[in-house]
Amino acid sequence: MGPRKAALVALASASFFMSYFSRLAWSIASAYSDLRPTVYQNGVVFALFFAGYVAVQIPAGVLSDKIGPARVASAALLGLAGASALSGLAPDMEVEYAASLAMGLAAGWIYPATVKLLSSEFRGGELPVAMGYYSLAWPLSVVLSGLALPAVSISLGWRWDYYIIAAASAALALAYVPLRVSAVVGAGQARRPSLGNGVAVVSAAGFLFFAAYWTVTLYAYKYFLDIGLNDYYAGLAYSMTALLGIPATVAAGYVIRRLGVKRTLVAFEGIYGALVAALAAGPATVFPVAAAMGFVRFVITPANSTAVSKIGGESAGSAAGTANLFWQLSGAVAPPIASAIVATIGFKALWIFAGALSAASAAIYQALLDVE
Repeated sequence: MGPRKAALVALASASFFMSYFSRLAWSIASAYSDLRPTVYQNGVVFALFFAGYVAVQIPAGVLSDKIGPARVASAALLGLAGASALSGLAPDMEVEYAASLAMGLAAGWIYPATVKLLSSEFRGGELPVAMGYYSLAWPLSVVLSGLALPAVSISLGWRWDYYIIAAASAALALAYVPLRVSAVVGAGQARRPSLGNGVAVVSAAGFLFFAAYWTVTLYAYKYFLDIGLNDYYAGLAYSMTALLGIPATVAAGYVIRRLGVKRTLVAFEGIYGALVAALAAGPATVFPVAAAMGFVRFVITPANSTAVSKIGGESAGSAAGTANLFWQLSGAVAPPIASAIVATIGFKALWIFAGALSAASAAIYQALLDVE
């Protein structure tokens, strides 16, 4: 991988990082917020972010195919900066709701654009390796949110979580200005992928898997506090759910090349479901289970991205947008359901339910045709 391609991977990954880090912020900042949100209000904040995120997925993919991903990603990051600043300034929950929706509407353009950026530059066996390095953004965002956001919230106040996100997003948007991405193959003639092909399988399976994953990501920190961990250990345990994802995403490209996309997804999503259910065992096994979850989860991320890139071909942006619409729709559906489960029968039932969703996802992936 030459310097230019490495720079493109780094830029795409940093953009993906901001889109994900911004959605995680409320899961931790809400515990320190002077707005004193209830568990149901937290569910509304999460759901609004994902509702906005979902709404722009197909337009983001189609536009990335037509006008180029760099323009789309840069504009999205500027929008994310403004929405994050509004979230930090919110005087009440009503404004926080509006800011969360705006953040989702902005962040939603980034994944289809960055997948298109990489699929335009990498081919064959290079693609899953590039997707592995790109996907480092995901575990890094979880690790850093668990380590940094509690510290920032305690020392500077929860609003500074959002001010920092706003400043970083704006700076990153400027990094696209000098970028000259090679012409997009087939730009202006991109076809929308039919849901009759592999996109349908990836979308359906991904909906269930991501419903499980968002449940863990958005509620694990509060669960760790609920079972008696202090702020520091709760943050550490939360970070452990992604820490081993850092080496996993680097190794994932080589795992996918060896096993194939389909076998990787079936095996690792089944294992992830079992690990999520194991969280119900309580504090004695939290750290080893969380660590194993991090490794397994972040082999799945580049496998998903590789699958939609290969299925979409020249219309990879549209394929990614279509599949990601269903993946992120789960993020609008899962939080209210998870809140209801926690409020009525508790966290342990939540983890068993989420584990079953991931296991069902693995079964659906059996219908995926080979995309190697």
